[in-house]
Amino acid sequence: MNKKIAGIAGLLMTGVLLLSGCDGAPVALPYDDQIHPEMDNAYIEELFFRNDLFTATPDPCVFQVTDESSPEFGYYYLFGTSDPDTGFRAYRNKDLTGKWEDVTPEYNYLAFQPTAGHFAYGKGGFWAPEVIYDSDDGLYYMYYSGTVGDDPEGLHRMIGVAVAENPYGPYQPATADGLSASTPLFDNATMVDWCEENGEETSQGYFNCIDPHPYVAPDGTKYLYFTHEHRLNGETSDIYGVEMESWTKPNLETMKVLTRSGYYTVGDNAEVPDYEQGNTTNEGVWMTHKQVNGAWKYYLTLSINGYADKSYTVIQAIGDSPLGPFRKLTEAEGGILLGTDHETFDHISGSGHHSFVVVDDEIWMVYHEHLNRESGGTGERDVAVDKVVWTKNNDGLDVLYCNGPTWSLQPRIAKYSGYKNIAPESTVKTSGGKNAEALTDGMLSIYSNIDYVKEFEADATVTITMSFSEYREVTALMVYNSKVFDHSFVDVKRIEMDIEHEGATGVAYIDNLKFDWDFYKMATAFAMRPGGSSVAVFNPIKVKEIRITIELPVQRPEGIEIMDDYGAFIAQKVVAVSEIVVLGK
Repeated sequence: MNKKIAGIAGLLMTGVLLLSGCDGAPVALPYDDQIHPEMDNAYIEELFFRNDLFTATPDPCVFQVTDESSPEFGYYYLFGTSDPDTGFRAYRNKDLTGKWEDVTPEYNYLAFQPTAGHFAYGKGGFWAPEVIYDSDDGLYYMYYSGTVGDDPEGLHRMIGVAVAENPYGPYQPATADGLSASTPLFDNATMVDWCEENGEETSQGYFNCIDPHPYVAPDGTKYLYFTHEHRLNGETSDIYGVEMESWTKPNLETMKVLTRSGYYTVGDNAEVPDYEQGNTTNEGVWMTHKQVNGAWKYYLTLSINGYADKSYTVIQAIGDSPLGPFRKLTEAEGGILLGTDHETFDHISGSGHHSFVVVDDEIWMVYHEHLNRESGGTGERDVAVDKVVWTKNNDGLDVLYCNGPTWSLQPRIAKYSGYKNIAPESTVKTSGGKNAEALTDGMLSIYSNIDYVKEFEADATVTITMSFSEYREVTALMVYNSKVFDHSFVDVKRIEMDIEHEGATGVAYIDNLKFDWDFYKMATAFAMRPGGSSVAVFNPIKVKEIRITIELPVQRPEGIEIMDDYGAFIAQKVVAVSEIVVLGK
């Protein structure tokens, strides 16, 4: 524990004995609100994480080492566009959301570094590696793109395959099925012929492909997805898919175009998505699946708008088979999975090119953001992580929903903190308002145009009661504010908890739990940075009921007033809460 975090923990310990003998009048609960600008916004890392962008690795792919015979068993490994001129380095950590360790110094070599004779040696363009482990042969397969040496303009990029016995490498060029260091996965002449036969464009006799993604379907069939760049067609790019006979041999007879940049579907007269007007980029693909009504649905997720744009965005398309056909969802259906809400955010830029990691049946998205949070550009891109959940949209369609992008305190993964969100296990009642089910549905309200993710709303001061069937150990509460500035609460007026402590029962309370307005209000607008919460951390206590009072103020404090269209201050009419998290056991 570093000195800053230790100082926070000390604040809690000073008041622990105040709870003794708490029968009778309510007693004030010693707590910490995790607002510490004087300590560089330090927080208790054992319970929370925050996307502070410490690891400069664009296009991140993450997997967990599942080989129990490996000394790296249990580690999460991260690969990305780390050294685009020379190869790739490997990073690791043990909890997914913490800081990533570069293992290159430990092993004294890059995870992958081509030598003379490699098809991209000396040309660079080593981008977006993805690694998959095959338990049948005990090998790790790395797919990546590189610039082919036969193109003097440096525009010809192809996919290579490398193999290693350990997750950290060294990855050596695959030699099975006729491959070698000088041989990309696809033969250029063969692919050009395929494009001509199927009416697809190429670039001056070159087939350009990047961003490979290996995938295993529920029936065990192997697939590879990738981006095909049409440089003669306004530099557009589309997503292709192909079944793999082995990890080194594609079956070209199965290859299909799965998405067309700027269109909902592939085919004649396809309509243009509302969020893809003028977009020419479909890249960074990742496939996942879900069983719906006894049949598998396949979710093709990909990035649009170009990595340098603030509006770099992850979208989702759905199909009935791994090779489609796929239809991109409309924005109202949940088509946007991760983005900057049409560039309205001032704290996030360029969130995209992602991978999914499953931890104890929870889905986590690892993606990159621009270090320049305001405007992005071609500068540094760093790794971020947020939770993804399954939900149903207004049409009853199962869709993915991301609780992000965030730059706010979020609960650390329960497997590694020892505390999970037990709020969904409580019975919730409210003294008024509507949408009480939204308080514990596991979804943070983030996007302005998604209305099937609700917030709890009230038109007067309201108390939310959360009851458990028995006493539960609790160590923190998080009350998430509304995404709508005019509906946001100023602070949490009062929290009461029925507790058991050292054989006594009673009530502990917290008054006026702060919300960090300096951090969560946009800098130059009366608007919210969504995903922020009022936080109270305290020494573990046994809790049976929690009562949270949210006030609808007549007048808000200076600096966060509500104004009408003419600039006059007006009274707040609605107060809303996005979610409540109770960290307990």
